[in-house]
Amino acid sequence: MWTYRDPPKMEVSPGFLLLLGVLFWLDEGVGLLPWGLVACAIHELGHIVAAALLGGWIEGLSLTAVGAELHIEYEVPLTYGKESLVALAGPAANLLGGGLALVLHWQLAAVLTLAIGAFNLLPILPLDGGRVVYGLLAGKLDADWAERFMTALSGCLVGLLIGVGAVAAVQFANVTLLLTALWLLVGVLRRGQE
Repeated sequence: MWTYRDPPKMEVSPGFLLLLGVLFWLDEGVGLLPWGLVACAIHELGHIVAAALLGGWIEGLSLTAVGAELHIEYEVPLTYGKESLVALAGPAANLLGGGLALVLHWQLAAVLTLAIGAFNLLPILPLDGGRVVYGLLAGKLDADWAERFMTALSGCLVGLLIGVGAVAAVQFANVTLLLTALWLLVGVLRRGQE
């Protein structure tokens, strides 16, 4: 039986548009920006396909200065194992896309696609790796304890990323990692207040 659902809501932050413009200007024909956007789209498509196979649908999509965030709804709440499958589907799609790019000798596309997949496997909430580790801990132990542990672990790892990002900003004039780490810090602080 067909069930009508409202079309997904899409939010585009001014920071996303500003970042897109700056990256386009800095790219100067190198080709990082288009391949980076393709790699991100492949990643999100992996989540979408896995969610759809498990009965989910896209409620919304938010584009911010540091990435995309899907809002997926399910008729029946997923188990921690199924949530982990949806989380791992994004990096798995990056692995497949990166492998295909290597076969086609598109080295830049391969590197960007694989790097986005690998970065998302870091055990930091709200990244995919953090969601998987949380699911493993919450499935075996107390969910509240798992939440506190993951918030602490995420905070420590984000602090490390901020330090590495600051060094990269000073040494190489590249603020990408620093901005991403600061965005992750906001997410960790937000989770800590919940």
